[in-house]
Amino acid sequence: MSSDENIPERKLTLFVNIDGVLNTEAHLRKQIRETGRSTSRNWCPVAMAHLKLLVEYYNGQIVVSSTWRYDHSLRQLKELFEKNGLPGKFVIGVTPSLTYENSGSANRGDEIRRWITENLYTEEIPRYAILDDMDEGLSRFGERFIQCDPKVGLADKEKVKRVAGLV
Repeated sequence: MSSDENIPERKLTLFVNIDGVLNTEAHLRKQIRETGRSTSRNWCPVAMAHLKLLVEYYNGQIVVSSTWRYDHSLRQLKELFEKNGLPGKFVIGVTPSLTYENSGSANRGDEIRRWITENLYTEEIPRYAILDDMDEGLSRFGERFIQCDPKVGLADKEKVKRVAGLV
């Protein structure tokens, strides 16, 4: 046994938006072609497989930064991730709702920064990436912000490689 096996790995935290990252335009169109209707609760299986690979391989945890957190409890979000193929145990929280608390003067980047400050304080630089299809104050995170094309979201292998390159 090497000495590295005795050192617990730091977790990779992924801040995940749902629409445009997991719930992709291409998948919604495919649902309509195949069944005549679509549902936003049935997310892109390829994007979900990529997310599952990332959290399992990199000792990951998911923090939901999506507006879905306004209409769904953490328990409900975990159930939605389960329904879409990712064990709910990986979903550990949601970002705070500063946009509403501050009358719109805050953005998603502020909410993520607050979550990091309150939950990832450590002597080491925290390992995290932000997966979103829109830049709502997220470009200030530099390469940790991985902007997805809403048509394909995290089904894009290049986005997965970018996350892996940060670890």
